[in-house]
Order: sequence, then C-alpha cells, then structure tokens
Amino acid sequence: MNERQKLVNERWKKTRSMGQFKYILYYGVLGYGSVFILFSSLMDVFFGEGVTGPILLEKLIIGVVGGFIFGSLTWWLNERRLSRYQENR
Repeated sequence: MNERQKLVNERWKKTRSMGQFKYILYYGVLGYGSVFILFSSLMDVFFGEGVTGPILLEKLIIGVVGGFIFGSLTWWLNERRLSRYQENR
C-alpha cells in the first residue's frame, strides 16, 4: 500500500470518529442533498419552467433520500477500504 492510501485511511479513521449517523447526515444529506437541490433548482430556473412549491418539495425529498443513500454508500466503501488496509498491515 502506498503512502497516499495510508494517508487516506488515517484521515478516514479520524472522520469515522464522528459516527455513522452524523457522517451520513453531514456528508450525505447536507453535502450531497444541498448541492443536488441547488443545482437542479438552478437548472429549472434557467432551462425549465421555474421553481414552484411542489417542484421544490420534490427536489427536497429526492435530495434527502439521495443524500442518505450517498452517505451510506460512501460510509460502507470507506469502512471496507479501512478493513482491507488493516488486514494487510
């Protein structure tokens, strides 16, 4: 394993100390979800028919669910990478 991979795994050890729920909330729902809502709303403003209440609610639901999935997936992938790193040490 090279130095970059070691550094990434050491950084993940620090990040995982926040706990799975906070990680998913922060990086998934707030991170991914807010970026999705912002950019998809901007696309509707500039290229669509604008943003209305029902459309914004739909984007909010998709952003939260998608963010939860994204956060859960990245947590799982990072945990898997860390366990492989620890097995090979």
